[in-house]
Amino acid sequence: MSIRQKRLENDYRSLQKICAFNEIVNVKILEKSGQPPEYYRIKISNCKGVESVINNTPKYRTEHTIVIKDFPFNYPDPGVLPTVRIETPIFHPNVYEHGMVCFGGNELNTLNQPLNALVKRVISMIQYEILRFGMPANSAAKAWAERNKHLFPLSTASDGGQSKPKLIWR
Repeated sequence: MSIRQKRLENDYRSLQKICAFNEIVNVKILEKSGQPPEYYRIKISNCKGVESVINNTPKYRTEHTIVIKDFPFNYPDPGVLPTVRIETPIFHPNVYEHGMVCFGGNELNTLNQPLNALVKRVISMIQYEILRFGMPANSAAKAWAERNKHLFPLSTASDGGQSKPKLIWR
């Protein structure tokens, strides 16, 4: 068995583990394909993110669907990542208007991390816990986020987002 095949199998098991925990942020595999899987459609619930901004007022959503696919042939070499796209509307500096997530300019480009860590990274990004935007995929979202840093990080807690959310995964 190749290193790639073994890693893909381990990635699937690690993703199943974060789906199994009954915690604050819920992760559920909606669809997968391949043996081992190389395509995932994942639902993330109870994860506050910005859907849109109208007249400087954010509209929030707590449920998101992401697709992870196109694992490169040299996966899991450091910096080699699959494609991640958020299907549900999101207004974020690191997400293009068509939903593609841009990881350019951050440490993921040099690290070798399992798939569950990538999913956790996307969750942290959705909640604006990561405020290093670099060259933005969405410059309007970057400008808005820089003007509104006092709103971050977002939280699904009953305090209206005033405390740092606990990063516990399901």
